[in-house]
Amino acid sequence: MSSSEAARTRRAVLLGACLALGACTFRPLMHATGDESVRGELEAVSITGLDGRLGQLVRNALLDELNPTGADVPQRYILQVELQRSAQALGIQVDNVITRFNLALTARFQLLDATSGETLYQSQVQRVASYNVSLAPYATLAAEVDAERRIAREVGDNIGTQLAVHFARQATPT
Repeated sequence: MSSSEAARTRRAVLLGACLALGACTFRPLMHATGDESVRGELEAVSITGLDGRLGQLVRNALLDELNPTGADVPQRYILQVELQRSAQALGIQVDNVITRFNLALTARFQLLDATSGETLYQSQVQRVASYNVSLAPYATLAAEVDAERRIAREVGDNIGTQLAVHFARQATPT
């Protein structure tokens, strides 16, 4: 194949891809519709129900996801989150020594209207992170804390994504 034929083929493929992309109904999740955007709705969410160290990690991840700029907006929604943490031994040696744990975090959450208290959306997210058990207790503790940080970030990101999809669907005319 000569270079001119290859160039024509590339142009045809590129043109076909552009036409196919233009025909799809893809639009960015944070696309503004009317006066309110999904970002504006997410910024108006107040978070409750997250206590303890793991709860604070999830709360911080949610704040980064919902209101990363820290905009001061009137709170129109309340997000109630309930966490359940469990650890399961995964790697067990012949001498009954545990070498690996799976850390599971389940978050059940509800989005409520701040004025009426009506439930607008509810769901749950579950994520699992693993960590190795070392002979050194501090290394095991550090690995567990790191697994908690990772799992809290994932749970916060997933809740934020579900809420963004919820608000985008509400803003889309049917």
